Amino acid sequence: MLKEAKVRDEAELEALLVGEPNQIEEGFIVLTHQRKAFGLRSMDILGVDSENTLTVVELKVVTEPNQLRQAIQYYDWILQQGIDWISDAYKNKLGDRKIEERMPQIFLIAPEFDNEMLVEAKYIREDIKVRFFKYLALELNNEKHIKLIEAQIPPLKEIETKPWTVGDNINYITDKDTQKLFSNLIEHIKALEAKVEERPGNWRIGYWIRGKKFCEIYPKKEYFNVGFKTGEENQRWDTLGNITTHDMTEDAFARIKNAFELMKKK
Repeated sequence: MLKEAKVRDEAELEALLVGEPNQIEEGFIVLTHQRKAFGLRSMDILGVDSENTLTVVELKVVTEPNQLRQAIQYYDWILQQGIDWISDAYKNKLGDRKIEERMPQIFLIAPEFDNEMLVEAKYIREDIKVRFFKYLALELNNEKHIKLIEAQIPPLKEIETKPWTVGDNINYITDKDTQKLFSNLIEHIKALEAKVEERPGNWRIGYWIRGKKFCEIYPKKEYFNVGFKTGEENQRWDTLGNITTHDMTEDAFARIKNAFELMKKK
């Protein structure tokens, strides 16, 4: 007999979804759960959906006004690591599937949602998908199952989203000395070869050679981070963070140059 059930806590909700990820979405793969992100609490679930989009899943068993903001903190951590790093770290879970090179998305799962949080979600960039799912716990033959029902975000009218340019990324840095270091690093990367392709995005600039990405740089308010390819079998993407000095920038460029040479040979 099918009847409504109650979820005790977030740990039980997480266990039910991790044990049967198709309850989140058909074809959903859980890469990790309760993953400790540096300086943050543990992330509930990180996975990929049926279209191979990297997905941060934040769970609550009560209405929590800060649920979206918590998910965004994990989202920022994911962007700093880079999709290549995530792909390498969880290649055994992915199997023959590949994470697509697109902005990750956020799934929020809770019994109900705060109205103000739904309003906040209207102002998230259009290329970052945020989906809200109300859950219903059901019991059949003494086993609990979760059914998700998507809640709609109120539409936002007459909004124009413009992609960031290289200049936007440079100007995001407020410390002028760090901004100059960041600009100089860009010029050094572009000078590696005329065929280096520059692909700016929001809070990041990627650099490619012959269709292969060899590095990304990420501006912050008072420092910047870099990510780059390596030749290590067990760590094919590495990062340097909190760069604020000339010596640190020189070290970062040396590693980027090595990454460039590595990807150029492939």
